[in-house]
Amino acid sequence: MHKKLLVLSILFTLFSFCSFSQEGKLDKAKESLKSSNSSANVVKTSSKSSKTSLTAANNTSTGIENPFARIVWYIAAYTVYGVVFESPWEMKGRMSTAEIAHYPYEKPSHGNFIYTNTTNYNITRFDFYNHFLIESKNLYGNDIGVDFKFLKRFALDINYTTFSENVNNKRDSFNMFSTLLKYHRIRTQRFDAWFGLGFRHVFNDVKETRFLMGFGGEIFIAKPISLVASHKWATINRESVRNTKLLLKYNINNYRISSGYEHYKLGVSKINAFSIGVEASF
Repeated sequence: MHKKLLVLSILFTLFSFCSFSQEGKLDKAKESLKSSNSSANVVKTSSKSSKTSLTAANNTSTGIENPFARIVWYIAAYTVYGVVFESPWEMKGRMSTAEIAHYPYEKPSHGNFIYTNTTNYNITRFDFYNHFLIESKNLYGNDIGVDFKFLKRFALDINYTTFSENVNNKRDSFNMFSTLLKYHRIRTQRFDAWFGLGFRHVFNDVKETRFLMGFGGEIFIAKPISLVASHKWATINRESVRNTKLLLKYNINNYRISSGYEHYKLGVSKINAFSIGVEASF
């Protein structure tokens, strides 16, 4: 009797394990991001929008023109512009006219930006990168893209990320495309930081495109080492699709070797991956 119970318990455990293992992280991610409640969300959103419009109309019709309020609004807008883009004090500083370096550590004293009075620096730079992501022998991915820097302060980051997972000898995948227009708010020779807006599209069974936001920065510790961190996030059907990077880079002229940690949250699934990659500037 005890032996039969033991055998049944083992069989039940194996059956439960097999049933659970048939659902991998990528499959769960795609299922959680599908627009199963899209129609309900549209109805709720439209009702909220109509209420908001009525409220705005009422506020507009009953609003009183107040000169003092207008002055306060202008001051607030000017302050926000100074904080987000550039303050009057920064316009006279070296950071305001910082040039895009041809590549990091072109000189030992600077990274992506350089303070110079010469005019032999390009107004554009292409940074190509390819990062291989490994969580386990069954789950790995690749992130490939280009970061196009232009007009001394802006950059357009375009990348394609794909994950592959082996579940019960079957291959599953998750693919997404992202583009982000970045503004480099801080542009010193040892540290630069940016924020950006764009969009992210998830392929496969999801087929959704959503608004994307991000921020990040890079600190140049000492030649040839630099440390970069970034975070990007979007929301698809109330679920997050975000990724965080913390990478250590070894700079060799126009080229770089990177390694570190990358975290992805794809709906209900979380991926913690070791990252190793190569980059090049032209």
